[in-house]
Amino acid sequence: MANDKKRLSLTIDAELDRVITERAKEIGIPKSALVTFATSLFLNQLRAEEMLSGNTNAIYQVIRKDYELLTSVRNLDN
Repeated sequence: MANDKKRLSLTIDAELDRVITERAKEIGIPKSALVTFATSLFLNQLRAEEMLSGNTNAIYQVIRKDYELLTSVRNLDN
């Protein structure tokens, strides 16, 4: 049975988009395929790290803090 596909809309930094575009062209795959693979790889690595360290919150705290920082900077721009 094939996995169901879901569409996801993302807003990303222009520089990150440039890097993704360049890498996807270099590899010869669509940007969406590269982002899907990179996300899956990241989440698998995250799960492995959680299993090794026994701490499921450490990396999520880093992600949350990064998000909060980016959000606060965007709010300053408005």
